[in-house]
Amino acid sequence: MTVRLLVSILILSGGISTLNGCTALMAAASGPGPVARPTYDHSLSQSLSDIEIEDTANVDIYKADSRFHDSNINITSFYGTILITGQVPANTLKTMADQICQQISGVKHVYNELKVTAPDYYLSQANNGLIATRVRSSLMFNPDIPYHRIKVVVDDGVVYIMGKISHREADTVVTLIKNKQIHDVQKIVLIVDYVNDTTSPITNSTPGPAAHPSPPSPTTTAGS
Repeated sequence: MTVRLLVSILILSGGISTLNGCTALMAAASGPGPVARPTYDHSLSQSLSDIEIEDTANVDIYKADSRFHDSNINITSFYGTILITGQVPANTLKTMADQICQQISGVKHVYNELKVTAPDYYLSQANNGLIATRVRSSLMFNPDIPYHRIKVVVDDGVVYIMGKISHREADTVVTLIKNKQIHDVQKIVLIVDYVNDTTSPITNSTPGPAAHPSPPSPTTTAGS
């Protein structure tokens, strides 16, 4: 019994020594920095979470008040950040939509860009689609832009860029959109979490949209 226990201890000790030796070799081969590095890619699990957030928001808003049935509301979730765009007939509905989205599990921030006006379903929406297509085509194949970490939303001529990018990448995005000289672009709004950049976050010079809880301010720049 004692011999078997001693043998087991020796084997286990040898295993630990071997493990430590392998760890030391891998540590030396991998360089001075940490092996695990932060990733900002929009993963499959995050994509599924965003879809669930959008579906929940749409259903809960629709159920909350019958006046929403005649409104034009678009919910976009990206990395758990919600952007609400469109038109509602009353300020109370705008506030209600904001509160509903804030209560959804997995939501980090809410940007409420709803306009209190009559809904516009057709002409404006078609124009928004054309603008969005041109913006996406100008960004998609540019090697300096991580397009998989960007979401483009267009509403009433305003181009919203959502995602996780650095300040340099954000500047590149804005420059490319402006250089494209896309007709009917009113302004460009960045709703991003800045990553891989030690520069202080850009602050918005104009009042930003309602948010929860204390999200980074969006950056607004004039359109082309």
